[in-house]
Amino acid sequence: MQEGGVGDVRTAMILSLLIVGSTIAQAANVTSSNATGQTWQIPFASSDNTISLSVQNNSTLEAKNVSVTFSNLPSWLDFKSNTAILKSIPANGSGDAEFTFSVDRKAPVGKDTTLTATINSADGQTWTKEISVVVGAPKDYKLYNNFPNPFNPSTKIAFELPKASHVSLIIYDVIGREVAEIANQDYPAGYNVVTWNGLNRNGEQVSSGVYFYRISTDKWNKVMKMLMIK
Repeated sequence: MQEGGVGDVRTAMILSLLIVGSTIAQAANVTSSNATGQTWQIPFASSDNTISLSVQNNSTLEAKNVSVTFSNLPSWLDFKSNTAILKSIPANGSGDAEFTFSVDRKAPVGKDTTLTATINSADGQTWTKEISVVVGAPKDYKLYNNFPNPFNPSTKIAFELPKASHVSLIIYDVIGREVAEIANQDYPAGYNVVTWNGLNRNGEQVSSGVYFYRISTDKWNKVMKMLMIK
């Protein structure tokens, strides 16, 4: 960090991370206060979230055109803009840079991710601020419609888990006979996808018609239907 120059700007994160998403009605809980080595929790598959960073100008001169940029963002984190420009920060004052973002449902759940913000002053000074975030698990179990549907010859079945679970996923025909078991294993919390290749237990391609898929865990089960067309 460079210090002592004209228009010297130093960075300080405000002690809040405001999260307002379409999936929640209030600010998300933070797992700890804002300090080195600590982590903010952001909600699963949410949109219109915001991060606010406060940039503190500790000099006796006004700082102009200070940029704050997030770089190397993960693919599951979508910022509307990754750069904010603070046109003027008064002497011994501060300015807030606000960023709006969405979290894709494919984001890894429960894994710390470090976001890096770079602050640049108009006279070429640079600082960085690292923010550790973790995506929370879904609140509920969810089974999606298979896609594509109708399908030929294969289709994908997606589901969400609020916690790591052993999952059974079985295909049935219209009279309730078991056609194939396409999953019988542990899956992590979050969004998961299983592909059915349209084959039965004997490795034979199934005929056109309506089929049902049933997902089961120790806490939840659900059945939905799909259509195979040749």
